[in-house]
Amino acid sequence: MELNAAQRDVVYDVTEPILLWAPAGTGKTSVLAQRVAHILAAGLATGPEILCLTFTNRACKELKTRIFSEAKDNGLSVEVRTIHSFCYNLVREEAKASESMYSDFLILDDEDCQQIVKDLARDMGAPLRVRALQSYLENEKKHRILPDLVLPKASDEAVQSWLEAHGKAFAQAYEQRLAANHGADYSDLITIAYELLQDEACCQRWRERYKYIAVDEVQDTSEIEYTLLERLFPGRVVLLCGDWYQTIYEWRGSSPDYILKRFRAGYRPREITFTTNYRATPLLLQASEAYLKTFFKDVGHIHSEAGQTDPGEPIYRHEAPTFMAEGRWIFAEIAKLPKDTWQRICILVRANKDAKMIWNCVRAHNENVPPAGRLPFTTVDQFQLFKRQESKDVVAYLRLCLNRHDSLSVHRIADRFVRGVGGQALKTIESKEYRQLGLTLADFADSQSLRYGDPYGLLQEALKAGRIVVFDVESTGTDTTTDDIIQIAAIRLNGSCSVQKKFMTYVKPTKSVGLSYYVHHISDEQLQREGKEPGEAIKEFMDFAKDAVIVGHNVTYDLSILYSERQRLHIGGPATWPYYDTLDIYRRFEPNLVNHKLATISEFIDTTDQPSHDAFDDIMATAAILRYALASYIVPQTEARRQAMARYAPAFTDFAAFIERLRGLSYTARPQDLVATVMNDGGVKAYYEQHKPFDNAAAEYPMDRVETIRRLYRIAAEGDDAAQNSRDALTEFLKVTSLSNSELDTMLAKKVQIPILTIHQAKGLEYDYVFLACLENEHFPTYQAVRRGDLSEEERLFYVAMTRAKKRLYLSWHTGEGDHALAVSPFVKAIPNELCQDV
Repeated sequence: MELNAAQRDVVYDVTEPILLWAPAGTGKTSVLAQRVAHILAAGLATGPEILCLTFTNRACKELKTRIFSEAKDNGLSVEVRTIHSFCYNLVREEAKASESMYSDFLILDDEDCQQIVKDLARDMGAPLRVRALQSYLENEKKHRILPDLVLPKASDEAVQSWLEAHGKAFAQAYEQRLAANHGADYSDLITIAYELLQDEACCQRWRERYKYIAVDEVQDTSEIEYTLLERLFPGRVVLLCGDWYQTIYEWRGSSPDYILKRFRAGYRPREITFTTNYRATPLLLQASEAYLKTFFKDVGHIHSEAGQTDPGEPIYRHEAPTFMAEGRWIFAEIAKLPKDTWQRICILVRANKDAKMIWNCVRAHNENVPPAGRLPFTTVDQFQLFKRQESKDVVAYLRLCLNRHDSLSVHRIADRFVRGVGGQALKTIESKEYRQLGLTLADFADSQSLRYGDPYGLLQEALKAGRIVVFDVESTGTDTTTDDIIQIAAIRLNGSCSVQKKFMTYVKPTKSVGLSYYVHHISDEQLQREGKEPGEAIKEFMDFAKDAVIVGHNVTYDLSILYSERQRLHIGGPATWPYYDTLDIYRRFEPNLVNHKLATISEFIDTTDQPSHDAFDDIMATAAILRYALASYIVPQTEARRQAMARYAPAFTDFAAFIERLRGLSYTARPQDLVATVMNDGGVKAYYEQHKPFDNAAAEYPMDRVETIRRLYRIAAEGDDAAQNSRDALTEFLKVTSLSNSELDTMLAKKVQIPILTIHQAKGLEYDYVFLACLENEHFPTYQAVRRGDLSEEERLFYVAMTRAKKRLYLSWHTGEGDHALAVSPFVKAIPNELCQDV
């Protein structure tokens, strides 16, 4: 791509902060990729020292592809992520340091969180308005970070009244339910990452990783997200890129004015604007500019020159008497276009309900033409692969491989695939009475718990036999897959829970301790002087811990990095030990503590052993809080727990055995192989072959659910990184299923289909022919926006829709249904008549 003057400035000015205005179609992604390639070629940074953040998975994929095209293999290691994906990695790596966040946490999707909210609302007598309650929870987390943020009231008066009286308790109970499942929601990724970066040592570690940071689609970024990212900016070369007129996520907290003010004041960036449009025809550019000038005062900086000379075709406008007639016109116009253009056509609407209506309408028209003349329409809902019931069923099994405390996944599976477990049984197990005994539904899916009739049976047996080993590690960093262990400390307890043996060794790492020195105060010099070779040290610890039950605080981190380093050193032995986590124990029995850090619990029980980030001090403190938990909670309630478990354990025995087998396979099998095992041996395939979906021919989105699972298998296989060990590969796959909204791009690339999308779903996409439908006033803009008297975001949304078109734009609306008359949207009227043709 030949660069114009403004584009060259962005590519080659890599020494100062830049604020880039890049309207739709001005070549932004190509320029960002060339900038990265220039930085790499000039030797100014390595791939991992360049961080590129954007808003959607689709934009990430495109930027990665462009960087590889420009920089080849050198570009593969550049870190390109969505903001949520970046925060996920940060939180996972820092979970050990935070102590309150489980190292094996999983992201709970919107459906999982809604279920928690529903259950709590019923338990606490709240109005069952799930969306309103969720909004309150999200806003509470925002307020924790930005106390001056004015939180909106619930639109439902009954909900608002209830929240004023019970909101704090409701939010606390919600957090406890998330923690009980070792889970986090999407908001947690941002708020917890922000809180972690408030620690200077942690912030410095992450800041030092990068020399160059680029944030794309910055207009979609919220105040909290920007405040978080800004912690990384000092001393880095930062580029912010966006287009104010494409701000369409204010309802999710995006705040471009706040961000621009902060960035300009803090960094005095060079401001560059792209003015040449390479996407649309001159006529379409003229139309979008005229539209902007109608609704916005100053559009001077957005004026775009056409990159092509052919003026292009007029905008087609069509007014239909009814909705069905509008759909018939859209169908007929698409049928006129050559078949080889179908891949470059889309239908855009304001809301999901419109997409469903249009899909039903065009499907009805399809049925009235011969098969050869039918058009391949589809909707994005058909590509919400990871949100489909059958996909979530399979993923629930996989989540239990990594997180044995995931009661939400157990509930989902038991509800459909475990015979003999009914709704009443699940309700009883999940009751307050069972929770007070320290029992969770996930305990019934754990073979170890069922064998002993008590989740703490093995712990008590191991204690009597002197087989409990409390251990902790310190490391060069927080990434379990790449960092090195530098200290291992352990103690073996006798039957009275006192220390009978000690183990401590330093380990020579393959890399510098770097900034982690300020956490554990173990220097490179000390390690070279006192450290053992990694293989020797780890084998000695394995001998010390032979036949033991492991205990630690947030111990899954320690076990994970130990397993990872053993894999790297080719040291054999069991994949893992049976273990107990004191973080989980105290979350169960003392859920109302202000937090569950080791220091907080130590202070709560008033132990003389205090943690210090020295591995040996930490395990002594862990042993002390274990001793207290055994005496105060675990031993006294043993018989009550056994009776409670005995009532339902037989129904879960086979299921728990299968999960144990699957968990064992997860250490050797690839993610796609686990999907196949769940499908064939977990009862999923058999269930869906017997329960055929959409028997009704009029169903909205018919699809073979077994085929959906096969697609899930293929996506797992395509994304599998053979360089990762099996557990890390499974973790990465589950992250993709949690943070990806759809696989629309992948599916459309494999089969010619004409998508029916909402404008939000089409953000970042472009098509030769765009049909913008259902353009009635008080529909687009919405009735709520008209009633509020604030149309600004609706105005920008229409602009985004217009700028998806490259060759021709079609606008359509209908005047009424029955006696209800509808007027055309004012947005249509803002486009000059001379640029349009009524058809």
